[in-house]
This record gives sequence, structure tokens and C-alpha cells, in this order.
Amino acid sequence: MNTGEIFEEFLANLAIKNRSEISNRYKRITKKLNKKYYDSESETNHSLQVGSYGRGTAINGISDLDMIFELPWEVYDKYDEYESNGQSALLQEVKNCIKETYPNTDVSGDGQVVVVSFKDYKIEVLPGFLNDDSSYTYPDSNDGGSWKTTNPRP
Repeated sequence: MNTGEIFEEFLANLAIKNRSEISNRYKRITKKLNKKYYDSESETNHSLQVGSYGRGTAINGISDLDMIFELPWEVYDKYDEYESNGQSALLQEVKNCIKETYPNTDVSGDGQVVVVSFKDYKIEVLPGFLNDDSSYTYPDSNDGGSWKTTNPRP
């Protein structure tokens, strides 16, 4: 084998073998949340892949896909008015919505995200609200609940 062939084999070994499965599940989650919050059947709107998968640097054997799902600000207003930990209640609502699509899958809230655990990987859904500067406000259910900000694009 020459150097070019060795490098091609190396790249093939890094390629994510179950990319189609991960993509299909990501789209199903996005579609379900779009239906609930926007009355839309879109598999892509209001959703952003972040982390190594979103940057295109993930390799075979990836353990998770991180995503942000952009919710309407009216949802923020609703949960911000809770006397205690509206952030946890928001995560539970998103969890229950996803559970309708994956009733036999472990779906749980975990601090800031809803974790959908499949056999070989998980999808972590961060519900967020898009700010004017392209950052996101998101719920943190720890320590009684609070709102935090992240800016994953840079």
C-alpha cells in the first residue's frame, strides 16, 4: 500500500458508520418538537447540531449528538413565571414530548438537557431560546433552577 491508500483507509476507519441512523433519529426528534411548538412537520427548522457532530469532527464510535432546539419565547415566559424551578418543568415537558416518539427508549432530564439514550449513543437535547446576539438562553434545573446563556456558533 502506498501512503495515499493508507491515508484513505485511515479516513474510512474514522467515518461514522451509523451516521444515517443518528441523522434519522435527530430528524424525528426535531420533527416532534416542531409539531408541538410550531405546528410544523419540519425535520430541520429550529434545530442546531452542536459539539463534535455539529462541527463535523465526530468520529466512528461517537457517544453523543448534542443539539439545541429553539423554542418560542412564549414558552420561556410561561416557565419563567413558575414560583420554583420552572426550568425543571420545561425539561419535563420536552422529555414527555420526545417520549411520545420514543416510548420504549430511556428519555430523561439531566440538569440542562433531555437525554435520549439509545443502545450505542445518546442524543442530548438542549431546549433554548434564541437571543438577538445569536446566543441561546437555556434552562438549568440544578439548585432550584435558573436561566443560563450559551453561544455555540463561535
